[in-house]
Amino acid sequence: MDISEKVTELENESEELRTKLKLANEKVEEIEEFCKLHIENLNDVIFSINRQGNFTYISPAIEKFTGYTPEEVMGTSFTQYIHPEDLPGLLQDIDLTLEGEHKPYMFRIVSKTGSITYVHTSSKGIVKDGKVVGINGIMVNIAQLKRIEFELMKEKEKAQHYLDVAGVAIIVINNDFRISLVNKKACELLGYKEHELFNMNWFEMIIPEMICESVTQSFMLSCYGDVASTPFDCAINTKEDMIRLCSWKCTQLKDENGHNAGCILAGEDITERKEAEQALLKAKYMAEDASRTKSEFIANMSHELRTPLNAVIGFSDVLIERKFGDVNEKQDKYLRNIFTSGKKLLEIINSILEISKIESGDLEMDYKTISIEDLIEEIKESIEEQLTDQAEMVSFEILTDVSHIIADIRKVEKSVFHLIENAIKFSDKTNPVKVRIESVDGMVAFKVTDKGIGISEEDIDKLFEPFKQLDPSSTRVYSGLGVGLYLIKKFAELHGGCLGVKSKLEKGSTFTFAIPTKPAK
Repeated sequence: MDISEKVTELENESEELRTKLKLANEKVEEIEEFCKLHIENLNDVIFSINRQGNFTYISPAIEKFTGYTPEEVMGTSFTQYIHPEDLPGLLQDIDLTLEGEHKPYMFRIVSKTGSITYVHTSSKGIVKDGKVVGINGIMVNIAQLKRIEFELMKEKEKAQHYLDVAGVAIIVINNDFRISLVNKKACELLGYKEHELFNMNWFEMIIPEMICESVTQSFMLSCYGDVASTPFDCAINTKEDMIRLCSWKCTQLKDENGHNAGCILAGEDITERKEAEQALLKAKYMAEDASRTKSEFIANMSHELRTPLNAVIGFSDVLIERKFGDVNEKQDKYLRNIFTSGKKLLEIINSILEISKIESGDLEMDYKTISIEDLIEEIKESIEEQLTDQAEMVSFEILTDVSHIIADIRKVEKSVFHLIENAIKFSDKTNPVKVRIESVDGMVAFKVTDKGIGISEEDIDKLFEPFKQLDPSSTRVYSGLGVGLYLIKKFAELHGGCLGVKSKLEKGSTFTFAIPTKPAK
């Protein structure tokens, strides 16, 4: 081979090498572009640390988590970013990872500004030549989940508080007759602490053996029968082996699919009353009258609280059991149900507290200036939010020249909204509910008119009595504690106004909430 042929061959080889080098460079650029597009732009942090605990790689998302740039973090120890209280447990988990176990962790990190963020990390050891030389992992911000968990815990504590302030023993029993929830009054009655009662078999441990069979039959009929539940008397065993006679009322529980999930027992100790009824006949009649009034109140409370409380307890349990998972569509639905039920329960309790404050003279008025139009818009927003399916039934008409009023805006808005809610409740969906704002005798009047079932003349005065229902039976069609109109009347009077009503059976009703445009000096 002569020199020219050798040169040509070398040139061909050189060209082939240049082509391979170009392809290799393009492949490297493609990989770099992929990393930039799919890894460095992730909202979650991807990281690597060596056996000494120093970062060998950290993705740009770390700046969103902590305020530190990747350049500031690279080469530093991960321990300086961990909340001191979480560091010992995290180091133990990392040791397990270095030993080959795929270990997820949850802990708090401290940002550059000192703020605290909850994160969840999943990592795996980096193996080289048969040895673990470091850790690769991904870090996810779970601050929102922790906030949700905290809110759920507050709602659960709030619900438990409402149960504890009840004047009766409340016990929740599942389909296996095991206790799943009790209030403070129940613990006092039975003599046990809450954790001792949890998962205890109601019939085996609480009901005396000699009456257990007959009580079981009465219990099953009352809780799971087709007829409405009626109160029944039953003896119980306390922790100190004392027999107490109690009056119980059962309320059936349903799960989200409408299936039986157990029942709620509401009971009170009637031992002393039974022992004394022969000697204190007159006192017995007075106690029975007071008991009937209280029973109606308890029945109303149970009727209103059953569904919200069931949602709070049921959905809270589901979410708490899966608190480390992502919120999917079904969990989101549960969250919304919990929120709605919690608000409803809180509204009921707040109404009772407001009545107490009114009667004690402690209710304060928070006067502010608001335009009539803005007030109407706020009421419309409440209707859209809380009465979504019936919002189209309601129409507003402003027939006054008054543009602004000085009033306790929350009480006025709550009063008018409740009148509208009542009008919708007692009306057919095809009939409109009209709200007119007029000037009457120097006042601004909100007139809510419906074409619903109406009210008889003899029943109109009963409307404004607290905790009074025109139909006090446990099977009544329309829900409510009987405090709404009483509160509205008191709110109007506190403003210096009044609440009026005109109604005819089967023709409809008009409720007029009238207040001065500004408070008297």
